[in-house]
Amino acid sequence: MTGVILTGGKSSRMGQDKALMSVGGVPLFRRILEVFETMFDEILVVTNKAGRHAGIGYREVSDIVPDCGPLGGIYTGLSYAKSERIFVASCDLPFIKASTVKVVISEPVSYDIVVPDDGGRLHPLHAVYSRKCSPYIRKWLDNGFYNVTKFINEVEGLSVRKVQMSEIGAVDPDLMSFFNMNTQEDLTEANKIAAGDGIFE
Repeated sequence: MTGVILTGGKSSRMGQDKALMSVGGVPLFRRILEVFETMFDEILVVTNKAGRHAGIGYREVSDIVPDCGPLGGIYTGLSYAKSERIFVASCDLPFIKASTVKVVISEPVSYDIVVPDDGGRLHPLHAVYSRKCSPYIRKWLDNGFYNVTKFINEVEGLSVRKVQMSEIGAVDPDLMSFFNMNTQEDLTEANKIAAGDGIFE
C-alpha cells in the first residue's frame, strides 16, 4: 500500500501553508511523515504546485486535474501510486497515529473504500482507496462534482466499508488522529495538546 499525503489545500482560513507549520516544535508535515515512514514502502506527496515541497526526500506529484479539491488529490494519488491501494491523509492531522491507520488499512482488500465513520460524519482524508476508484472519481471530476463525502455515499459500483469509531476507540480512545487544523485557534489548541502528547511513543 502507498501512503499519500494531500497538501494541495489553499489554507485560506489558516492564512499560511498548513503543511509547513509546526506543532510542538515539529513541522506538521514531518509529524505525518514519521508515521508513514513506519508503515509504507512508498510515500507520495500530492500538491497543487510543483516544487512546493522540494527536498523532502519523497516523490512529489502535482494534481492531474487542477482545482478539484481533495477528490482530485485522491485521483492523482491513485494515478501515480505503484500499489493497488492507497491510504490518504490530509496534511493537517498533527496527531495521526500508526495504530489508528492500521485499523483502517487492515480491512480486507475486497473493499474499494475504507473510511472512518463518526456517527454519519465520514473522515475521507484518513481512508483507503483502491485503484478501482479511479475511473469513478474521474467521471465525477469531469462532471464538476468534487465533494469526497458525497462521492463515497452516492457512488455506485464500488464496495465501501465504514469503520465505526467504536472500532477505532480501542487504540485511540480520544480519537486524536482525527484532530485537524483549519484556523489559528486550532493551531493554538494543537500546540497545547502537543506540550505533553508523546504522540510517537
